[in-house]
Amino acid sequence: MSLANGVWAAGGSSVRGASHVRRNKPNQDAIAWAPTGTGGGPTLDAEAFIAAVADGHGAPAYDRSDVGSRIAVNCAIEALRRFVGGGGGENIVEEILGRWREGVMADHHGRAGADADWVEATTDVLVPYGCTLAAVAMAPGQLLVLQIGDSDVLFGYADGRIERPLPVDHGLVGEQTYSLCAPDAAERFRITTMASDGADWPDFVMLSTDGIAKSFADEAAFVAIARQYRDTVRKVGLPEVLGRLDEWLAEVSRRGSGDDVTMCLASRVAGAAVAAGDDSDW
Repeated sequence: MSLANGVWAAGGSSVRGASHVRRNKPNQDAIAWAPTGTGGGPTLDAEAFIAAVADGHGAPAYDRSDVGSRIAVNCAIEALRRFVGGGGGENIVEEILGRWREGVMADHHGRAGADADWVEATTDVLVPYGCTLAAVAMAPGQLLVLQIGDSDVLFGYADGRIERPLPVDHGLVGEQTYSLCAPDAAERFRITTMASDGADWPDFVMLSTDGIAKSFADEAAFVAIARQYRDTVRKVGLPEVLGRLDEWLAEVSRRGSGDDVTMCLASRVAGAAVAAGDDSDW
């Protein structure tokens, strides 16, 4: 197993925002990740991983968005298993959307009762579950990144660079964001695939919901935090960082946006790595 492909360890946390605690609202974020190699239990020994974060919309019209977020990250993980298994990334967006809409409809029907007539996945039914989604699938020599809405994906490199693999959305005002519940959701996804022989390949990935970025003064300050996380992970190891992540995220929300805050970290190392806790959130 070459370092060019790498042994990846992943983990993360999701914390209810300070404003949600005050208003007795649920955490509308969700997170999931999966090792995909031979590792099991707390030991991640894999050349590949999948990670996803989702952020439910906070407005009253989206009163089931916490459920929508949980469905979204699970659908992303399951759909992206095909990519890391060598099946390619064709129609991944459509597959994720299809899985998400099926999951939403199943939840909607369950709430309506067994005797309710089945309805189509119309916008009116999907809107209460509205959320954003960002996901990364890493396999030996190839990766896929996809995103709809305003979460953040950052890659770190051995030379110290921190870069966004996807362009940011343009043409939105204020708190506007694109959503999985929109009729044109498939067209609103940003997606890219990359391939490499290892010459210029990320060794660090950070996915986070927008409550974190909004807690910092500007993009430069947010990128600086990502760089600090990469450096700390390389110095003390991912388990040590994950062990303190809940505490740090709660403080970020309290001092910053007040929103729910969710972060998933992945690091490429030279040998087997041990992650803190379970290897998934679902």
